[in-house]
Amino acid sequence: MFKRFGTIVGYALLWIIIITAIIWAATLSKRHAAEQLVTKTSINISDGGDSPLIDQEAVLLWLKEQGVHPEGEYATKVDIAAIEHKLQSHNAVADANVYVTHDGDIKIDITQREPIARLRIKGYDMYVTEAGYLLSAKDVSAAHVPVITGSYRPLFGSDYMGYMADVVRDSIATLEEEIGRLEEAKTPHLKALIDNNASLRQARRSSPKKNLFTSEENYTVLVESYKERLSRAVEAHSYNEQRIMADIDALSQQQEEARHKCSEVDRQRAEFEALISFLKMVGDSKEWSSEIVQIVISGGGKEPLQIAFVPRSGRFTVDLGTTENLDGKLQTLRRFYAKGLDNIGWDRYRSISLRYQGQVVCR
Repeated sequence: MFKRFGTIVGYALLWIIIITAIIWAATLSKRHAAEQLVTKTSINISDGGDSPLIDQEAVLLWLKEQGVHPEGEYATKVDIAAIEHKLQSHNAVADANVYVTHDGDIKIDITQREPIARLRIKGYDMYVTEAGYLLSAKDVSAAHVPVITGSYRPLFGSDYMGYMADVVRDSIATLEEEIGRLEEAKTPHLKALIDNNASLRQARRSSPKKNLFTSEENYTVLVESYKERLSRAVEAHSYNEQRIMADIDALSQQQEEARHKCSEVDRQRAEFEALISFLKMVGDSKEWSSEIVQIVISGGGKEPLQIAFVPRSGRFTVDLGTTENLDGKLQTLRRFYAKGLDNIGWDRYRSISLRYQGQVVCR
């Protein structure tokens, strides 16, 4: 019995020692953290491809400009969430994770956005990512990606930063809200139409009734008076109906215009997605990424998107037309390069058009 009691006491003492050691270690760690100054910032940047938009030096400088550079502060007072939030607000940063090591080293892991093209049309200078994210080309390093020029009028503004999909969603939501508001605006007009019809029915029901005490002469007068009232009622009904229907038709026309704009926004979305697919296809191909020097885009808005490019080879421009079947058009161009220009010379033409499926038109 004493042996069992001694064993229990021994285990109890062991647990007390373990718990005391844990509390002591936690206290020392807390004291160390409270006294530990942040002396080093380590930054790891992933993605960005061959042309990163930011580097470690740019991130450190930007943190200092934003007033959230942690070096020199006590480790326990570093606002990790604030630093992460500030980093994620940078247009070139897709995600950021920040933590402090036991030695007072701030670790920053950044996933940056990877552009696939630079949009440089009138009033615009921004990078486009594969995910359709748009970010200003200011305050970031120049990326070696295809440059888009031309008269293209995009759906988003020149100062917009964010996903194209969000612009589409917000634009369509605004238009659908407008369609709903216009439908509500029809309600008083529809009520007026019902009241107008009711007035005519009432006028028709007011025809005189001849009874035993009504003379023929008086009845004739009553009938003539009724005909005059009914004629005026019919005329007023016709006038009011035309006026009310004109108001309803005007609202319906505005709704139709809003629905048409919705369709145009959706078309622009599809064209932009086709453009992104084209840019990705070019970027994934060593052949085309080295061959295509400049991409020229026209259209947008009310006009269909048109794509052309300036190749590195020859002295001509290549017109791909609309965004339909761009992969097939490039395959046709590849065959024409191999079987046509290699034989007749690369300087013979100034323009090569692939607007029509399976056809190559040279000038």
